[in-house]
Amino acid sequence: MAPIKGTQSRTGGKLIRGGRTSDVTSEIDGTATEISGRREDNLTTLLTVSGGTKIESGNDRYHVFTTPGTFTTGAQLTAEVLVVASGGSGAGAAYGAGGGAGGVLHAPSTSLEKGRYAVAVGGQGVDGGWYNAGSDGDNSSFADAIAIGGGAGTGYLNGPAVRPGSPLNGTISRRGRAGGSCGGSGVAENGAPVSPDAVTSQPAPSDYTPYGNVGGNGGGGAPAGFAAGGGGGAGAVGSNAGGPTSSVGGNGGNGRAFPGFPAPVIAPAIPAPVRPGWTPVVGPTGIFAGGGGGGNYYQQPGTPSGGTGGGGDGAPGSPETGAAGDGIRFTGSGGGGGNYPNYPLNSHGGKGGDGIVIVKYSVA
Repeated sequence: MAPIKGTQSRTGGKLIRGGRTSDVTSEIDGTATEISGRREDNLTTLLTVSGGTKIESGNDRYHVFTTPGTFTTGAQLTAEVLVVASGGSGAGAAYGAGGGAGGVLHAPSTSLEKGRYAVAVGGQGVDGGWYNAGSDGDNSSFADAIAIGGGAGTGYLNGPAVRPGSPLNGTISRRGRAGGSCGGSGVAENGAPVSPDAVTSQPAPSDYTPYGNVGGNGGGGAPAGFAAGGGGGAGAVGSNAGGPTSSVGGNGGNGRAFPGFPAPVIAPAIPAPVRPGWTPVVGPTGIFAGGGGGGNYYQQPGTPSGGTGGGGDGAPGSPETGAAGDGIRFTGSGGGGGNYPNYPLNSHGGKGGDGIVIVKYSVA
């Protein structure tokens, strides 16, 4: 990456160009008691690092981004970085698959030179509406570490309306969309189970590890097996639909734990309306990016579950008992798949959850 003075960082990615070191605005975000007792050689770090919502916990400081922004440091840092893209939406009726979780990039330890680092955060997906495929998630990034948005779930899709621009229609394979994690697949008219696309590669420096998995297969079609697969999660593949004679949707793949980013510490940075639902699913072990559950067929009982870390549940089988669940916002999780088109409440796919970017470093 190109730092403010034009030197090259070893691992962190491209910086926003322009300005000199003196252009970095110092930020004093507390009183003298905040910095009392700190080692003098870390005083510069405390005063010149900004961006996102800042949280201190013990000897660690976190910068949490739930919207795009800039991370600025006036001192070289060794940081832990988590980049989570937004999840794909589940497909709407008929018998929609779950959306794949957004891709995840994690650097347990990366060197950040002085300068300004661009941060992008993938936004919440849109409803996988009636007879529509879901929508792919958006990328998140920290400098040149780019987490890829989750792939959309697909469905039976033999109705008259398909989302404009979608490559899917009533005669083409209902293959789950590729992404950081892939969306689940719907059922094919010819009775053959449909497998999802492969996981998309996520570009990042070598000290980042990418996480993502494929979605589950759709069912085998008539006379039964019209259910859809679950979306892939950062920690596990999505489950296949119940099989050629079963109409139960597949569960979403589980998310992955990142213990350096526990919910009790990060929660104050999450917008208040979302926080009560966000905190328990991320939990003390920092679980993110679960896949969405696939929708059942028609009145098949049961509710396919979304993956741990915030995946939306698939639409339940009994008519009008509930809608497909959205992926929890700011977890990068996929939305659940819809069910039967004649039931407005559970015919739509759930929305994919927004991504998040977090930078952690020591101020001891």
